[in-house]
Amino acid sequence: MGDTKRKTGLAFSGGGIRSAAFCSGVLRRLLERKVEVDYLSCVSGGGYTGTAYLDWKVREETRATEAGHLRDWHEEFFDHMRERAGYFCNWEKPLEGILDTMILICLVLFVTLIGPFIVYGSYACPIAFIIDYLFGKYLREVVDCHDVAAARSGQSNNLTLKHAASQDHSTQAIREHCLDRQGTDDSSTVILFSLLFVLAIMFHILVTQCSPKRQFSDSNLLSIFFTILRLFQILFVVLLALTFFPFTIHDFLIKLPSWTQYLLVFIGVLVWFFLPLLRSKTSYVLIIYFYSYVIYWKVYEAQLLYIDFSGELFNTLLVTSGFVLLIVPLLSNFQRRIFHIYNRWRLQKAFYHPDGLGRCGCSGIGMKDIFPLWQRRSQRMKERPLADIMTQRLTLSDLSVKDNGGENNREFIKPKYLSNIVVNQWKESDKSEENYGLLTMSPKKIERLESIEESVGGLKPSDIKLSDAMATSAAALSQHMGKYESAGGLSRFHTLLGLEMGTTMISDVASLHEEDRIRKLLPFIVNIARTLPLTCIPALYYHNDTVPSIEAGVITFFVIHLVLALFAITDIIKNKNKRWDNVARWFILHISFVYRVREMFHEGSFGRLPPPILLLSDGGHVENLALLPLLKKRLKKIIVVDGGYKNDKKLYGECLLNALMLARKKLSCSFFSDDDEDVISHLLEKFIKPKNNKLPRYYKFNVRYKKDRYGPEGCGEILLIAPRKPNEGPDNDLTEVHQFDEYRDRAGNIRLQAGMNLKQDDVDKLTFCCCECCHRTLCSCCSEWFCNAFPQHNTANQFFTPRMFEAYHREGYRACAEAAADEFIDERQQSEFDNNINIV
Repeated sequence: MGDTKRKTGLAFSGGGIRSAAFCSGVLRRLLERKVEVDYLSCVSGGGYTGTAYLDWKVREETRATEAGHLRDWHEEFFDHMRERAGYFCNWEKPLEGILDTMILICLVLFVTLIGPFIVYGSYACPIAFIIDYLFGKYLREVVDCHDVAAARSGQSNNLTLKHAASQDHSTQAIREHCLDRQGTDDSSTVILFSLLFVLAIMFHILVTQCSPKRQFSDSNLLSIFFTILRLFQILFVVLLALTFFPFTIHDFLIKLPSWTQYLLVFIGVLVWFFLPLLRSKTSYVLIIYFYSYVIYWKVYEAQLLYIDFSGELFNTLLVTSGFVLLIVPLLSNFQRRIFHIYNRWRLQKAFYHPDGLGRCGCSGIGMKDIFPLWQRRSQRMKERPLADIMTQRLTLSDLSVKDNGGENNREFIKPKYLSNIVVNQWKESDKSEENYGLLTMSPKKIERLESIEESVGGLKPSDIKLSDAMATSAAALSQHMGKYESAGGLSRFHTLLGLEMGTTMISDVASLHEEDRIRKLLPFIVNIARTLPLTCIPALYYHNDTVPSIEAGVITFFVIHLVLALFAITDIIKNKNKRWDNVARWFILHISFVYRVREMFHEGSFGRLPPPILLLSDGGHVENLALLPLLKKRLKKIIVVDGGYKNDKKLYGECLLNALMLARKKLSCSFFSDDDEDVISHLLEKFIKPKNNKLPRYYKFNVRYKKDRYGPEGCGEILLIAPRKPNEGPDNDLTEVHQFDEYRDRAGNIRLQAGMNLKQDDVDKLTFCCCECCHRTLCSCCSEWFCNAFPQHNTANQFFTPRMFEAYHREGYRACAEAAADEFIDERQQSEFDNNINIV
């Protein structure tokens, strides 16, 4: 790491489009001052600006190589970002805004209503059948079948005499059906619930006792035994829920008025949402509530949603479920990934260079982004010369230039890009406290923060598209949210509905590309085989009129799925040569049901070998300033641009303190002020609560690197830049940062002046609305109540207008000028210049 001791870094923080606008102002100032940094570390919204700048830089420099001269493109780049600030829904053009809104609404309706109903509803009838087959007798009460037959046949008293014979036959059939489904006394029901409860507790205790032994043992037999225990623990808990809830619905809930039923169900959902001990299981309970009503409909042959139960209707739904399950793997993948892909498409279409967007801005987005297994051998990204990428999407490897030293000795385009992403449900060792970690993607390699030289699995930079790295780093809504996992109830609820932007990535892409045609067909064969009992055997019922055929089909269906569930809850352990682990990895990667069950029960992996599927989310779920990768490089000078959201002035240093604590713990760094004081108290005194009440836009402090596996001992400086209200900052006389003035170029486009000094009146009118006409003083109070005010508009509001983008851009420019960031970096560059003279 000695070669980085004099290098510099720039960190763009998270915060959505707000942070992107603020970071763009800082970047503009540095470019105007011709300041060059060596590393650009981005997370979430900061990546919008960072990756867009690199995309433009690569294409413009490639064009300059062909044309023989480099044009001045920076002004065009920033104007391009400003004009497309409403990337999610562009209401600057009304027709386009209406179309964007309709697409977004249809997408939300599909992933929140249609998708979940099909995916989870396809299992409802098979589950209802098996519960009725195994436990229905013990859930139903004893009834007088003669009275039941008389009551049902009495509904047809107005029949004529010629129908009397058929009525007698119908009465006899009802009586026989009632006797066949006769219930038991109450004591049997109590014994059933007690037995299931005791078994669930017993297996829970066994799993708890075996878990520590399993973690510190390499025994394959113990791992399999532990997996079986986990399976039975989960099985008995689910069986208890799926028998008790339908029984409660029949004996209590259904006897209440309809409005009371709906109220109690609503209260039940709220209880699971807001009690901390239950919040993490909310999504499971919602599914169980849904299944319980279907089970109630089947077990008690009752009425549900004004639909009377009939065997013919239920059997039709059962066979239909089998056919629907054939497409569930495809639909499940689509539902889980479509929001990530949509967000990525909107971002690259808005901010990336027009030459590389392709048709409709979809360059680089294809079927394999929705269905990761849709890979061909020829689809693996290869290293390409820059001359071949002018009209194609960029990968991370395209941000480097191959030199004469060969593929392993490459020169990287400055600044070298570092994308910060969180990988979830993966511990590198049994001693790890967190089951998540920071993943850094760069043009050189893809690595965890704690590792040194190893890349993650078989992933290469050429496998990762630039826009994909950017969108994944900005996946704030995800099923797994790093350190925010404690808020998992709400996150798992939006994940259940499909509202997530997190994504998955196959860790060993190389092995996937090497699969022959037979191995590629095997997942389809397994998927057909698991649904075959529902689609074929019940069909015999209509031909032979035999109920056992349906029973055999459903039982076979569940036996197959229990075997698949074994692979789903298997621990992926560190010894990769074990045959059991290799088989489990294959099923997790290729069979959608196995992966979904694993996700539902949050089964993680541990060991240096990465899990077969990486669960990726917003880098801000660990550290929102993108500072840690730069500290790992042992850089001499680091500029941190903090565009994150703070709903209170007292929280301005919170993200920084979180980053410093992680750096102390993971990277052996220590921090102190310029006066050798404690950095925490100094930060509070000088930056958060200054005595003169003039809030500065920057804070400078020092870092000391301890000698360890990451590099030698050394020191560095860090400059933090943050936005403030125009009337809160110090009264600096920055003559070069003059009042903003618009002008039109020859083409009639509005452009920005170099200097950008905001006034309070400029920002008081800004609202959360996506239309320029709403930026008025009358609307500002309402807007502030909903999503705060400048410079801390809520991150949830991604519907920016060019005027809002412009305000944050100007504030970023001013903050950078006030912090003298160019002089901060130039000290290092001047020192290098002096050293070179001394050497000469």
